[in-house]
Amino acid sequence: MESVFPNQSRIANLSDKHCVFQCGDVMFALPATTVREVTIMPTVVGVPLSHPSLAGIGNLRSEFLPVINLEPLVGNQAHLTAEVGQLIVIESALGCWAIAIDKVIAIGAIETHLDAGQRNDQMISVLLGTATYAGKVISVLDVNGLQRIAQQTLENQWNASESVLTSPIPSSPTTATERAAV
Repeated sequence: MESVFPNQSRIANLSDKHCVFQCGDVMFALPATTVREVTIMPTVVGVPLSHPSLAGIGNLRSEFLPVINLEPLVGNQAHLTAEVGQLIVIESALGCWAIAIDKVIAIGAIETHLDAGQRNDQMISVLLGTATYAGKVISVLDVNGLQRIAQQTLENQWNASESVLTSPIPSSPTTATERAAV
C-alpha cells in the first residue's frame, strides 16, 4: 500500500540516514535530511579579503550560494583532490549554502558515536562524533556547528579587514606654512 503522505515517508526514511562523502583523504558524514541536493561543482568565484574557509560564491541555477571549504576548519587532510568536485547543498533556517567536496560515497544508515567529553555548551564544534562506514572510521559533521563556525570566522575576518581599510591615515602637512610649523 502506498503512503498517503509521500513526503512524510521520505523524511522518515531519511531521518536515520547520513550522506557519506569524501573530501581529500578523509570521509565525512552529515544527516541526509539537511542535504537539499548534490551536484557537480559550478564555477566558484573567490571573495576578496575572505577567510580561506570560504571557497567563494557559486551560481547554481541562478541561485548564489556561499561555498565552504572544509580544509581550514578541520585540517589539511581534507584538501580537495578531485579535478571536478561536487557540492553538497545544505538547507538551513538562514538560507542555503554549500560544502565543496570530492565526491559523495553513499546515503546510508550509520551509527554515530558522540564524544560527550569534548562537547559542551560553550564550545562550538564542526564535529558531532565518529561512525564507521565500510570498515573505515568517518567523522560526522555537525551541520549547525559548521555553519556557525564558518559564519563567525568569516565575520571576524571581514571585520578585521574592514578596520584595516577604514583606519585613518595620518595626514602630512600640505602647505609650505604647515611644513615649516612641523
